[in-house]
Amino acid sequence: MKKAMIMLLGCLCCISGWHAGASQAQRPEAPALPILLYHSIAEDSDELAVSPSRFEEQMRYLRDRGYHPLKFADLEGWEEGRLPPKPVVVTMDDGYENQYTAAFPILRRTGMKATIFAVTGNIGKTDRLAWGQLQEMEASGLVDAQSHTVTHPDLTKLNPSEKAQELKESRNAIYRHLGHRPIAFAYPYGQYDQASIEAVRLAGYRYAVTGEPGYAERSQGLLALHRILIMNKTEMEEFRSLFP
Repeated sequence: MKKAMIMLLGCLCCISGWHAGASQAQRPEAPALPILLYHSIAEDSDELAVSPSRFEEQMRYLRDRGYHPLKFADLEGWEEGRLPPKPVVVTMDDGYENQYTAAFPILRRTGMKATIFAVTGNIGKTDRLAWGQLQEMEASGLVDAQSHTVTHPDLTKLNPSEKAQELKESRNAIYRHLGHRPIAFAYPYGQYDQASIEAVRLAGYRYAVTGEPGYAERSQGLLALHRILIMNKTEMEEFRSLFP
């Protein structure tokens, strides 16, 4: 089967730091972990939007193939070299309202789980999630809210105090509204450097995901994990080839 290719194009939201045209490698041997990256779940011409029908087809495919959806809290077993067979982590960035109106019902129907990396300063704004929606999704046990900063800045361009403020205030907001402190973080625009990694560590996060394409491996470091970007142009044949 032809190797799956996911074209990583620049966008206004979360992937400007990623390399266009990067090729996804064939699924490596364990302990590599597929962490999928979605954005908007909507019928939209935006290249990062995945239609609800396609998202449901993908989630049903993973479920029917026996993949086990994990949250980041489940990854302690990965660090110790033990995970359930066929693990997968489904993530959605930014906190669009359609992650509640469109994606959440699909997660309910399929029994799949997802992590939403929310920009806390945008919660409650037009077309974005509300805290009550996040509370409802978390109560279902299918969704876990984690941090994507307060204002979605490029951390590599901030000074140390600005980095710390974005990282800590986002974490504190999730704790105030949802009752738990996030353990995972997604770098805005996929941009990170060593100073950003250190700031994330000091802020109390255990895991962080980057804009680097491919399967996550422990050798990358738990604060610089790779993800597989899913776009509206990702056909099912391409998606299936990621999970042989």
